[in-house]
Amino acid sequence: MAGYAWLGTHSGAAKRVEMGEAMRALRQGFLLIGLTMLTGSSLLGLSPLVANAAPSVTTRVAAFSAAPAKVYAGNSITLQAQVQRLAGKSWVKTGALNIGIWFDPDGAKPNALVRTVKTNASGYLKASQLPAVSGRWSLRLPATSSYKASISSQLYVQVLAAVAKPISKNSCPSWAPIKGNKQSHIYHLPGQRFYKATNPELCFATEAAAVKAGYRKAKV
Repeated sequence: MAGYAWLGTHSGAAKRVEMGEAMRALRQGFLLIGLTMLTGSSLLGLSPLVANAAPSVTTRVAAFSAAPAKVYAGNSITLQAQVQRLAGKSWVKTGALNIGIWFDPDGAKPNALVRTVKTNASGYLKASQLPAVSGRWSLRLPATSSYKASISSQLYVQVLAAVAKPISKNSCPSWAPIKGNKQSHIYHLPGQRFYKATNPELCFATEAAAVKAGYRKAKV
């Protein structure tokens, strides 16, 4: 009986030891999970639960231009700029970045994203746009993991009508001097033989506008 009692006592002690080890392992597990949540590390192969650090590098959209400032409908404008980052007290070039082209049309919807383009390796951007109406153009660099967001100034581009009515029986406005004969669908440029004799039904600012309207150039 003594033997059996000793065995029972030994067995109970072993169980207590095993339970103690299990509790220590459990506490260590909770500790690791806590460290993972606080540091964002992957000690247990878990995804970090803490958000990444905010971007810290200041940027700017420099030397932004939108030209020409006045354009006839159907013609393109060119947008140019360079994205730069602040290094100490100097502005230096960035690598290639995605930047948004934004447009605010006159009396229409608020400023809206038109499209996203990519700068070259030095942060330079040169893009062509075909404006349909007058309005303000700008560029926006969205924030990245390291770069802060930045916005250019807004530049106004006026889109002019390319077609006009005659100001008199024989004259076109100075900004649309090309005379269009509606019956023959021929247009006459200043200096051509029959320009002065032609009574226009329509006047055009550009030859492209005349061709788009279905007219062809006079041969002489």
